[in-house]
Amino acid sequence: MNAFRKYAVWIVGLGLAAFIIPSVVGSIGKFSSNTKPSVKKPGQPYEPPFRMDGTVWALNGSDTTAVFETEYATTPETIEIGMMYRRTTPPNRAMLFFMPGGDQPRSFWMKNTLVSLDIIYINSNNEVVSIQSNAEPLSTKSLPSAAPASYVLEVLGGQAAAKGITVGTKIFWSKAAVE
Repeated sequence: MNAFRKYAVWIVGLGLAAFIIPSVVGSIGKFSSNTKPSVKKPGQPYEPPFRMDGTVWALNGSDTTAVFETEYATTPETIEIGMMYRRTTPPNRAMLFFMPGGDQPRSFWMKNTLVSLDIIYINSNNEVVSIQSNAEPLSTKSLPSAAPASYVLEVLGGQAAAKGITVGTKIFWSKAAVE
């Protein structure tokens, strides 16, 4: 019986070696210094990607003064996060917030927002009722609207003035992603 156990141990050992040795040999060279990591290195800050949901147009009279590629914030989560953690915002991009409850006093802040923004408050008649220009990044200071609003448009700081967006400007957007 001892001889049978010796042979069984050898057979099991050879069987295991037949599986282990090829996998070890096959992995040699896969971990060279030239290999690029497949995940972000620790310490690289997170930046949410831009999501093109629609287009926003600003009109003064019958003149279109601005057109923005726009991401819509329609859920409580997207409204809460907004433009936070974005390291860059091109001048032709915006975020439009669809606030619950219709025209109400509104206020935003810049906590965790890394770039200066213009915060444009819009009422249910699509008219700009208030603008907070060049809001200070990372500030927890309250930036209220001067009148009740249903929507809020955030654009890169200084773009409202550069594009001629003022109180009374009409704001329209494509509705495909909202409805």
